[in-house]
Parts: sequence; structure tokens; C-alpha cells
Amino acid sequence: MKEVRNGFIAFISLLTFYILVNYAAAGYEGVIWNLKNYWMYVFPISAGFGLQIALYTHIKSYRESCKSIATGGISAGSMVACCLHHVTDAVPLLGVGISYFLTLYTEFFLLIGVLSSVVGTVWMLSTIQKNALFEDSSFLAKVMFVDYEKLKIVVLIFSVLIAVWKYSSTPWGFV
Repeated sequence: MKEVRNGFIAFISLLTFYILVNYAAAGYEGVIWNLKNYWMYVFPISAGFGLQIALYTHIKSYRESCKSIATGGISAGSMVACCLHHVTDAVPLLGVGISYFLTLYTEFFLLIGVLSSVVGTVWMLSTIQKNALFEDSSFLAKVMFVDYEKLKIVVLIFSVLIAVWKYSSTPWGFV
């Protein structure tokens, strides 16, 4: 199954990319520290990206387009934003304000990545359901009992509420 293969490759690729960016910015210790402290975001983002690529591959096999693949870019961007503040270590003249900002918002950026992964996945499942892009005996047919068109609205609303709650519940959030 090329869907599973592509999804697994995407999962491993994003995880590898995250590790390489961390290694370039802070060395081996930075990789270990970030994985230890942010694994609960890093792995769901990578898994969500892999799942989205698998679903995208499935949709493309039916020659349909799917706009929600863009959330994969958001997920990757959120993971990179997590460790971008380390880049400023090498540019001390420009880095003080940027480093501080990115350090404060690292967890928030990663949460946005997780939430966008969930929204993107539900959006893609909605596309599959709406266009009947599954065989009756397939695994996808078994998960199509949910109304994904309605669920994507609910997931989007809850994602926004969670993001606002997370942002406002931190000392640097809304005043």
C-alpha cells in the first residue's frame, strides 16, 4: 500500500527534519533536551503529518484534489519554530528580542501544529467521505460512520478555543 508507505516516510522525514534542525542549532544536547521536553507535541505533529500524507496519497489515487495538505506545512513550520530561537545564539546582535519571543511561544507554536494536524486530518476525511473515495470493504469504509463535514466544524471551533485558552492562560498571553 503506497498510502502507508508514503505516510510512514513523511512521519520519519518530519521527525528527522526536526532532529536535524535542533542538532544544527544546539547540538546533540539540544536534540535530547527538546525531545525530552516537547515529545508530547513533536510525535503527534509528525504522526499527524504522516497520516495526512497517507490520506492525501489515497485521495490522489482517485484523482481528486485536497487543499488541506497545507496543514502539513503549518505542522512543519510549528516544529521548526520550536527550535528557531537557538539560531539566534549565532547572531547575538539581532537575536535577543527574537530569541526571547520564540522561547516564550515555543509550546504555543507546537500546540498550533498539533491542532492544525487534527483539523487537516478531519478535513481530508471529510473530502474522502463527501466524494465517496473509498471501497466498501476498506478500512476507510469502517471509519466513515462519522459525519466528517460536521466534525470538521466542531474540531475547528475547539481548536481555536484551545489555542486561545493556551495563549491566554500563560503569563505572556492576553492581558
